[in-house]
Amino acid sequence: QPLACLPREAAGSSEKEDMVSSAVVLLVAVGGAAPAASFDFLKPSYWKAQAHTARLLGTISRGTSVLEVDAADGAKNLYYLPFGCAVTQWLSPSEATKDRGPVTLAAEKLGLTVAAARCRESSGLPRLEPASFDACVSVGAVGRAGRRGGTTEAVAVVDTALRALKPDGRFLLVETDAAFVEPLLAAALDDHVLVAECVASVEDDAVVGVVTVRPPPDAPKGMGASGNRKKRRR
Repeated sequence: QPLACLPREAAGSSEKEDMVSSAVVLLVAVGGAAPAASFDFLKPSYWKAQAHTARLLGTISRGTSVLEVDAADGAKNLYYLPFGCAVTQWLSPSEATKDRGPVTLAAEKLGLTVAAARCRESSGLPRLEPASFDACVSVGAVGRAGRRGGTTEAVAVVDTALRALKPDGRFLLVETDAAFVEPLLAAALDDHVLVAECVASVEDDAVVGVVTVRPPPDAPKGMGASGNRKKRRR
């Protein structure tokens, strides 16, 4: 089942090339983005994904509280965030054992605060306060969840992220391998009670989108956005 808000259109080629060039310049300027042992950066698809990530995270405002869902890229995505953001990185058990030194250095350099939310053994998900973040960021997290545990795990990851967002908060998505990820996102988003609006497109074989949340059904009246669910194509 396709995600209801997804069209079958992509950005123009000149626009894509401009975005890729911008991402290359940005990542080289900050000292490189890929791990030393990785050659992913030699693939055009890698730079296209970085361009989409840079563009989307560039819409986040200064001072925003941000949850990076299943943060598997160390410090890399921190370089796309503006000064003053308070970032919480959702860490899998394997990521939690890695050296956090590069993340600490990047945070100091960029003027960010970075905390860690470690997944619990029982559920595989972190314990997060409801309605506590302005933005959630998923760079490949839904696809990784789907490959680990199928639709069930992908839905659980998205649900946890959505419930951690404040009313009117945004869930920002860059998910490669669109054919694999789109059914996972459809299962997670199309009938979710918290989804107020979904704006997404398929670009360079990646789902790039923004989901805006509404208050939970039991929230006090006047809390955040209201109205019917909207799905827009672009």
